[in-house]
Amino acid sequence: MANAPPSGNKTIDVDGTSRQYIVTVPTGYDPNRQYRLIFAWHGLGGTATQMASSYYGLASRSAQSAIFIAAQGLPGTGQQSGLASWTNTGDRDITFTRKTLEWAKASYCIDVKRVFSIGMSNGGLMSNVVGCELGGSFRAIVAMSGGGPQGYALKPCTGQIAVWISHGNKDNNVPFSYGQASRDYWTKANHCGTATTPTTPGTCLEYQGCDSGFPVQFCEFDGGHMVPSFAGEAAWNFFARF
Repeated sequence: MANAPPSGNKTIDVDGTSRQYIVTVPTGYDPNRQYRLIFAWHGLGGTATQMASSYYGLASRSAQSAIFIAAQGLPGTGQQSGLASWTNTGDRDITFTRKTLEWAKASYCIDVKRVFSIGMSNGGLMSNVVGCELGGSFRAIVAMSGGGPQGYALKPCTGQIAVWISHGNKDNNVPFSYGQASRDYWTKANHCGTATTPTTPGTCLEYQGCDSGFPVQFCEFDGGHMVPSFAGEAAWNFFARF
């Protein structure tokens, strides 16, 4: 790990398909220090390059404490034809995630108890699916304006995950009800009660009575299909709890 790969564009073979991703390594990387690892997923038609510009505002907040990976989706089919997406056909995107995670662990000094996922829209759906299928390897996820995991995960959920969700109540792209369904899935999975406590920043509620160490926050905001202004700060605060 002393000769850890530098930041930049990478490729990895996933069942015969070359998959692409971008790694951002902290300045002054110390092979004897354990780092958080954060995966960022783009939306439909997006790119890893877009994600790597700020990682949803987490890069500037990480204070060089995290390694980031921005993954690149493959062209979808049907209505998503030609657009980079996370259709996860044949579980290919989860396999990609798993192999990239294994690569990162072998290449860097990763705190394996602090691996996280964040995404918006189609990337939010991917984050939900990651939390479901790879719950034993990830600690917490952020899913913004996305659906799932029910109806999208191809395999049964495994492990357990802490969850932060945001969704605009005027979303005309991914209906607000999808965010509510995600919230309901995770609060049930983490055995949360119905009582909530407001949190800041933003308009977020944290459910009470969840399994210890596996909180669920849901942030309804007055707006459309977008990353809310408070997301970067709130998401980092959430990840930093673990």
